[in-house]
Amino acid sequence: MSIRYLYRSLPKSGRTCNYYRCQRPILRNIAKDKAGRLYHWGCLQTALDEQYRCLGCYSIFDATEAVLDEKQRTVGEGYKTILTLLCPHCGSQDLKPAQKHHSMPSGQTVHCM
Repeated sequence: MSIRYLYRSLPKSGRTCNYYRCQRPILRNIAKDKAGRLYHWGCLQTALDEQYRCLGCYSIFDATEAVLDEKQRTVGEGYKTILTLLCPHCGSQDLKPAQKHHSMPSGQTVHCM
């Protein structure tokens, strides 16, 4: 499916970025992840680079695979929506950002915690 088709088939109100830090309408630079969710191109690249480690089941996943939980909190006279990341495998909120990979002089790649 071409990207131009996405612009024509979806109205502006239906093109919202799925990156949990953005959540703004997509006017240009649209991209799809492997699950079919829409992102800004830059937000998708950032989400793919952002790795998390679940401390409940010890799986590693990126921000495109994470499940978002919406909670409403009262702030003053209005409500504020708070997004929380959940593990896609076990549903735990106990997540830790996985640090970058380092390579040893022997060529092995190690994960730092």
